[in-house]
Amino acid sequence: MGKNQKAIKVLQRLFDAGYGTEKEIVNMTMDEMLALPGVNVADLCIISELQKSIKANKVISYLSKKTEAKEETKGADYGGTT
Repeated sequence: MGKNQKAIKVLQRLFDAGYGTEKEIVNMTMDEMLALPGVNVADLCIISELQKSIKANKVISYLSKKTEAKEETKGADYGGTT
């Protein structure tokens, strides 16, 4: 499947609770998180990971569960000798 469905559901709950911007989500306190209706420990972990992803500008990677491949030794010549 590839998508982090639980994180998407938690994100929708944040939107429904009035947290609609990256800044609002990143600045949520633990008290605000605990005040969310029906929140559980797993949700708190997801919110924490989402906050980290927002700070690192990696929200889409987090939600899709994909990481960007890092370019390794760009331009290096791996050919044999002649």
